[in-house]
Amino acid sequence: MNSLVGFFALTYAVTWACWMAASAVPFGSTVAWMHGPLILLGVFAPSLVAISLTARADGRVGLTALLRRLFQWRAPARWYLFAVGYMAAIKLTVALVHRIATGAWPHFGQDAWYTMVAATVMSTVVGGQAGEEIGWRGYALPRLESRVGLAYGSVILGVLWASWHLPLVFMALGADTVG
Repeated sequence: MNSLVGFFALTYAVTWACWMAASAVPFGSTVAWMHGPLILLGVFAPSLVAISLTARADGRVGLTALLRRLFQWRAPARWYLFAVGYMAAIKLTVALVHRIATGAWPHFGQDAWYTMVAATVMSTVVGGQAGEEIGWRGYALPRLESRVGLAYGSVILGVLWASWHLPLVFMALGADTVG
């Protein structure tokens, strides 16, 4: 239980410290470049904490077991293709409805389409897996499941994971009042 409490305490402490520091960085200053890296460090904190705790407690064997699950397919490939295709179909449908309703395509930004595809792949593969998932689902959920079962463990983790995002909400609210 100590490793689980330690994981949550360290994850919150590291993440929230990074995000609070990022919110304190003045835009337009010589250190404004630090805002993005501090936010990302906070995002990656659950995985970094999980990797550190696993390496310390279980060594190379435990770390290998934790990271190996990143490459396990738990469903047939058709379901992964469905998920990707479904998201793309929804976005294209919304864009078409917008086009029909307004006569113009929605604004997609200044980036080239291939940049958006690369960013989507990177955020899915690297951001999702390495950013949060290793810590929350790879480290915390199995430990919670062994103590309180999958249903209760999932609910507890959901509440803690959602609460972990609170500084981002307040940062966004603060940004809205500044502008």
